[in-house]
Amino acid sequence: MTLTGRGVSDQGRSSASVRWRGRALLVSALVSVLSLAACATIPDHGPVISGDVVNDDPLEGVFQLAPEGPKTGQSPVEVVRGFLAASAGYSDDHAVARSFLSPERRLAWRPDASVTVYRSLDTLTTRQLSEGEEIPEGEAEATTADTPAQGARAAAGSSATAEAVSATTDPSPAASGAADGGPEVAQVAVQAPAIAQVDGTGRYSVVSPGAKVEPRYFGLVLSDGHWRINSLDDGILITRNDFKVTFKPYSVYFPESHGEYLVPDPHWFPSAPGSPELPTALVRALLEGPPDWLADAVASSVPPGTELSVSAVTVENSTATVDLTPQARLADDRQRQLMLAQLQTTLGQLRSISSVRITVDRVSFNIPQNSGPRPVVDPSVGGSAVAIDTKGRVVRLGADGNEVVKGLEALGQYDALYGLTSPAVSYDGGWFAALSSDASHLFLSEAGADSTTQLRGTGLTAPSFDPRGWVWFAGGAGVEAVDVSDARSKAARVKVSADWLEGFEVEAMRISRDGTRAVLAITDGGTPHVFLTGIVRDEKGRPARLTQPEGLVPDLVTVADVAWVDEKHIAVLGRRQAGAANAGDEQVQSNVDRPWIVEIGGQIQPITAVPGAETLAVGDGQSSLLVGTGNDTQGRSGASWAELSSARWPAFPG
Repeated sequence: MTLTGRGVSDQGRSSASVRWRGRALLVSALVSVLSLAACATIPDHGPVISGDVVNDDPLEGVFQLAPEGPKTGQSPVEVVRGFLAASAGYSDDHAVARSFLSPERRLAWRPDASVTVYRSLDTLTTRQLSEGEEIPEGEAEATTADTPAQGARAAAGSSATAEAVSATTDPSPAASGAADGGPEVAQVAVQAPAIAQVDGTGRYSVVSPGAKVEPRYFGLVLSDGHWRINSLDDGILITRNDFKVTFKPYSVYFPESHGEYLVPDPHWFPSAPGSPELPTALVRALLEGPPDWLADAVASSVPPGTELSVSAVTVENSTATVDLTPQARLADDRQRQLMLAQLQTTLGQLRSISSVRITVDRVSFNIPQNSGPRPVVDPSVGGSAVAIDTKGRVVRLGADGNEVVKGLEALGQYDALYGLTSPAVSYDGGWFAALSSDASHLFLSEAGADSTTQLRGTGLTAPSFDPRGWVWFAGGAGVEAVDVSDARSKAARVKVSADWLEGFEVEAMRISRDGTRAVLAITDGGTPHVFLTGIVRDEKGRPARLTQPEGLVPDLVTVADVAWVDEKHIAVLGRRQAGAANAGDEQVQSNVDRPWIVEIGGQIQPITAVPGAETLAVGDGQSSLLVGTGNDTQGRSGASWAELSSARWPAFPG
């Protein structure tokens, strides 16, 4: 098949034709969110709260997949390959793909059950089973691809079952004639090494290059001289290029326990321009609630059992009307405000929606305007990076050189005794922390104070501040946090429960800018993992527990450091397996550590390697990425790197 239009290479050719649909649209990037102190209260009906506008891809609105239907005289293999190509086209509920199916299967097939992404048609193998060939034992039940990291999401795709195939054909003869009076049938096996899976809720997970490749089986029947698929597994197989054209990531937002921040939960949905199904899919995902790993770390503003009272979210004159069932009326005033904030921010990612209205059984839903401030979306770092210079002083990094941070003389005196490394600074710029060179002491100091608090431990990680004034670290005693405002008190140092970390060694830990999530780089008997976990706090806001984690990068070979890029992305310093799937299918050296930008619940982008890289730091967005080496701090210079400062261990606030 051919591909028309701009920006698609022959090497990763699409499996379906693509037609020009209109001009490229100029799309705004990140819409700034006002800080908490400056925000007004939430209106009961009004403009959306906008975070990231998702439609920032120049291909959005330009390309749509236009697959071809079946042709006369196609063999069973050609029919299956045509079906696989057509299943990437979502127009009219996969009408073209369904035309490859028998009338009995046409309506029963559920394409939205799962999505398996593979590199290209070149990696797809199809073969017709010979007459008498049996489906191998052990492949009669659906299987899922394994991920090597504990807590990582199980892959969603499954292979077709022999039972499904035998629904219309005897699986013993793979192809047979009509000598016995029955219909002529055939079976086709399909294999494609998966690089990603999307489950039925739209959640994306990376598949390790070492995962077992399970075949899918398709049963076909000859009907009126044409082969048609009569048995198959639900879900679709799709090439990387078709996936990039058809699917886009969208976040569903949930308030953290105090209602100060909205926390994103990413989903991938088909995204045709102006698709009427997309607002409904986003609201349904919101009503279903957060994933297990995040559920205990965020609050629910939607009363249990609340659903859409009608089948769809309606959009008229850029206003989305969300009609809910009567359970919604159980929400108190603050919950109603947060419910509206969730819907405004979630639906605000769509260019077609500028305001949101909530009704209950088509009756107005009262939302008070004075029950609390507007929650913050994607909080910024709000400060410049610090580092430790060659004299052991904490300095701020700038284009014009280093500036020594004043008022830290009490902290600086410990450099001669212990050697200061790995500094951290609070979001308000008032508190600083640093490690001793042997990772046995953590030092805390308020700027201008005449004393420094020492905390002892073993194998301590670099400190990380959260927005509530707690500094976090991990070590031999597990995960701990200290309330810096009362750091000298024993009660200020708390042990954070994380039973799942037993037996693991934490290499690095960073707290998200909303204070609701933590990312940890750990090793398990030498095997590296990166885990995302939720932070559970008690009623006073004290850290209490880390939730069961979610694995992010299942194909790591080494890991040295992690950092938050923004609310949806994490930077990882390490090495991945050869053949690991990258966002743009970039070919990179697999024998060197490099930074990777990891989209939470999404794709992984490699960054140019820095020789001798040891640590990472990121401010607001990946363009601010810094790498600390054994000799200096390196900053981005186009696609390459340049020395920014001779100071080491760079760190932005947080």
